[in-house]
Amino acid sequence: MKRYISFLIIISSLLSLTGCGGIHTNFREIQQLLVIQTMGLDREEGSVRISMAAAAEASGAAPRRMSALGGTVSAAIHRAYQLSYEESIFFSHVNHILVGQEAAEDMGPFLDYLCQSPELRIDIPLYVVQEGTANQAVMEVGDGNRGISEVMQAVRESFATASDSKVFTVADTISSLERYGSALVCAIRCQPGSESSGPQELGGSQDGAKAKEEEQQSSEPAAGEGQGSGAEGSTMAGIAGYAVIREGQLCKYLEPELAVAVGLMTGSVPISFIGVEDMDGRPCSLEVYQGSARLSPLWGGPGELIGLDIQAEVTASVMESGSSEAAGAEEYVNHLTGRLESAVSEQLSALLQSSMQLKADFLGLAGRVERSSPENYRLMEQDFAEVLPSLELQISVSGRLSHTNDMKEA
Repeated sequence: MKRYISFLIIISSLLSLTGCGGIHTNFREIQQLLVIQTMGLDREEGSVRISMAAAAEASGAAPRRMSALGGTVSAAIHRAYQLSYEESIFFSHVNHILVGQEAAEDMGPFLDYLCQSPELRIDIPLYVVQEGTANQAVMEVGDGNRGISEVMQAVRESFATASDSKVFTVADTISSLERYGSALVCAIRCQPGSESSGPQELGGSQDGAKAKEEEQQSSEPAAGEGQGSGAEGSTMAGIAGYAVIREGQLCKYLEPELAVAVGLMTGSVPISFIGVEDMDGRPCSLEVYQGSARLSPLWGGPGELIGLDIQAEVTASVMESGSSEAAGAEEYVNHLTGRLESAVSEQLSALLQSSMQLKADFLGLAGRVERSSPENYRLMEQDFAEVLPSLELQISVSGRLSHTNDMKEA
């Protein structure tokens, strides 16, 4: 009897490995997976357009791209599944999410979806496409050998520091909006890939010819899986600074020149260049690669916040300077250090003035004030954002040049 039962167990095991209920039922060859690395979200005529791009293939084939339209993000993704034919769309490797400018003007519903989606991670970097659409970026950026995913990896490294690699993610955005009512999102802009190219219109048709709608909440493949632009006149994506999101809506862009100030106030200073003039009025380029800022609230009385004291430290090196006999001398270095301090101070002032004018605490200043003086913060009668415009700013910057790269010093 035991031998008979053992025989049945063996037969059952073999059948389970080879039958329809086997563990390999849902197995897919890698060639059957469309592994998405970049996703774009747009509003289009009252609907949502989702655009997707896979990475360029090792064989040298152009990156695969596609887009679909639906009444909601979920409906657009469902439509994309229908358009992918034999391929299964795989979202677990999405590394970049782009939001078109029109969609960013009411980003709340998109953030809700990204927060609740079972297919997407919440730590994915988020970008707003300034004066353009995410569909344009996904479908047009790149050339025959690389697409938006490869370009965005370079953009991400430009926004980030060498050590921290921090960019603002979906989680950062949602957290800042929930706590402070405002958030910063990195912004990009589509532009010609060469300075010698003529002006390029960013508007116009986004997807080519449209097919007839087949469902009420989903529609045509926009350009289907298309090729990137050719090498000549190819479209690229570049840094456009930062988008300020207040109460889920886009309200302003900050210039990329404020990158050092943003980094100082958010604890992640990117490697950035600052242009100054030397003692003889010649242009000089300084590379800022390290810095920090300390914020101290100024109280006029219990719960009466009257100002903010910002004390920053920055370290830079001289990357390019004019041919001056004084180069490398102490007086010369002191002059450049002073110009560095002045430039960073101006950046910090412009950044904080934008926050005050918008009544938007996108830098999370309230949290730093609360941690510094919790008792006084609790006694404040007004919300921090309402107090912002009336605050006095005291900004001091201490600069240091680590080296000047001057051969005469050797």
